[in-house]
Amino acid sequence: MNWVFLGDSLTEGVGSKRISYVSELVTRIRSTNGINVHELRLRRADVGGFVDFNVAGKMDVDESAHSSDLWCWNLACEGQTIETDVQWLPLIRTLQPELVVIFRGSLESIVRPGAFHDRNWPWWVPSSWKGYAAMDPRCYFSTTWWRQAKQQFVDASKQRVRLKLLRTDTGRPLQDLESFSTHLTALLRRLQALHTRVLILGLLPVDDAQFPGSRAYFEVVNARLNEIASAERIEFFDWGSELKARDTHEQLFYRDGFHPNLAGATALAEILRSHLCKQ
Repeated sequence: MNWVFLGDSLTEGVGSKRISYVSELVTRIRSTNGINVHELRLRRADVGGFVDFNVAGKMDVDESAHSSDLWCWNLACEGQTIETDVQWLPLIRTLQPELVVIFRGSLESIVRPGAFHDRNWPWWVPSSWKGYAAMDPRCYFSTTWWRQAKQQFVDASKQRVRLKLLRTDTGRPLQDLESFSTHLTALLRRLQALHTRVLILGLLPVDDAQFPGSRAYFEVVNARLNEIASAERIEFFDWGSELKARDTHEQLFYRDGFHPNLAGATALAEILRSHLCKQ
């Protein structure tokens, strides 16, 4: 069996360990379902030659390996929006997966300062801060004291500027809802031609203090995701609502209030595993 996961950094994971709900889902299936599960993470790389992606992962192979082994292909990539997912279609077509999970819309829908869109930045904003995510809050700081001090100072400076811009200028998402919907619908229709099960995951709650205006907009996007899934006869799972419904005081996100940490990835993996096992 092959399962494919499409998305951005929330699916790929952040940092050197790349902790994500996919890796935690693999861990849980290994421990509870009694089958071998392999996890491969691919992302595009500009290296030239015949291979234009790099590979990382874990293979759970032993003498008892059999045809029911599950291969989980994490094709998510940070900083890439939904229109890039079609680049994976030749591989997906070759894999003939039983399941394709799409977790898209978060990166595209974070409300960014209007200056990013119209390029009308104040003169005093450093050029290195003008990328769409360059001023986003850091997920975490280094454990080395002098690096941590530098990171904290730079991050605090960026946050003051970013929040000021969002207060004084009309913020807009990286990709408008109609454009995002068009790309998603096109992707879904090409996946449907493969006769595979497709599951769309809803957006997770985002910290409105860190990303003003984004939480309300995420609710609008979730409603559109549900509409598209219904129109295209695709599954939609609002796992964010189940995450919020859990009675826990445990911190599930990194300090940016956007990326799930290990506890969050574990909780999401269990929510998704339970959903898939019910089907």
